[in-house]
Amino acid sequence: MSGRLKLKLLVFVIAFLLGLAAPLIGSNNPNMLLAFGAMIGIIMGLVAAMAVERPEPLAKQFTRAIEEGGLSMAYQPIVTLDANHTVIGAEPLLRWTTEVGDAISPADFLPMAKALGLTSTLNQRVIDMVLSDLKPALTGEREICVTLNLEPDEFADLTKREALARKVTEAGIPPHRIAIEVNEVDASDRQIRPAVWDMKQRGFRISIDDFGIGGGDSEYLSSLNPDMVKLNRRFVSLSGNGGPVAGLVAELVRLAKKCNGRIVMVGIENPDVARRASALGADLGQGFYWHKPMTAKEFLEVLRG
Repeated sequence: MSGRLKLKLLVFVIAFLLGLAAPLIGSNNPNMLLAFGAMIGIIMGLVAAMAVERPEPLAKQFTRAIEEGGLSMAYQPIVTLDANHTVIGAEPLLRWTTEVGDAISPADFLPMAKALGLTSTLNQRVIDMVLSDLKPALTGEREICVTLNLEPDEFADLTKREALARKVTEAGIPPHRIAIEVNEVDASDRQIRPAVWDMKQRGFRISIDDFGIGGGDSEYLSSLNPDMVKLNRRFVSLSGNGGPVAGLVAELVRLAKKCNGRIVMVGIENPDVARRASALGADLGQGFYWHKPMTAKEFLEVLRG
């Protein structure tokens, strides 16, 4: 049951009981007053429930959440596909829960941010939260890398890149601990290439996301020398179907290897898929089989464990 529905039911019950009890005080005819009280209670309850039914618009709530720190981050670890399954990094995932407890999907609030012209502000908020949350890990001796998924316009903007580099430096975090994640479609845009080389020269890593679904130029992508190449989760499940499909996935892995980066298989949820990912030549894995998304505190505890 959602937080909003719980609130409506609570308000309805309280209003109903108050309306029911009020006319019974000093009553000489309980039966008639009971009926009258019930009617008053129902009316009051419905009015109260209708008031709760019309919450503040989501757009306004979301804007306030961005401005007042009402967002949070979850982190899904990335592990090696050897026998040790060592955690080598994490993907940050933005989360928003409304003031009445409703969890809103990123598929809903990210387009809202774009429509409201808040994408840049939201990106800066995410960067600040990630650097703050994971600073103990990113400044420690253990080599941990966290990905940052930037919108193409943000990534292409020199001012925004300089601001990111400055924040990382001021936090005392080595730039190579941050991998800028660009999806295959955007990475294939040759106008993005100067931004890629700029960030690599500043010491940041580059990760190509959703490889295999954008129809990008693999030769061109390989020239970018990305540090990581993430295969879309659908290929992980398809790899077990055998026949031509398995051959297609194997060819996709071959193309990914030409990019010279470490191959990350995402969406791994059981040991069979993990074994297939390793057999196909993937280096790293990410999925519920090892770790679900977790708080920063939990992630730091995993690293210490």
